[in-house]
Amino acid sequence: MTPKEFDFQPGAILHDAIVGTFRAHGGSFERWCQENGITPSTARNATFGQSRGPKGRALLGRIIDDAGRDFVRRAYAARIEAYASAVKRGAA
Repeated sequence: MTPKEFDFQPGAILHDAIVGTFRAHGGSFERWCQENGITPSTARNATFGQSRGPKGRALLGRIIDDAGRDFVRRAYAARIEAYASAVKRGAA
């Protein structure tokens, strides 16, 4: 599976991974939105999967690409692992 084919499940975990990736690179999700003329609520709807149509999916892809697809993929995978571990322990 190539990085472009990696399947992200929209939701809180993906949103947190994206926000964290922007912060790790000295930026912010809100700044990206402002610089790209996108309202934060529209961008959040895409990351949380509330905009699943072609425009929402395209926006999500753009956000992930601009944050750094490989970095988002790693952060997302780490958060998924942490969540799964918490579920096994009964903490989630």
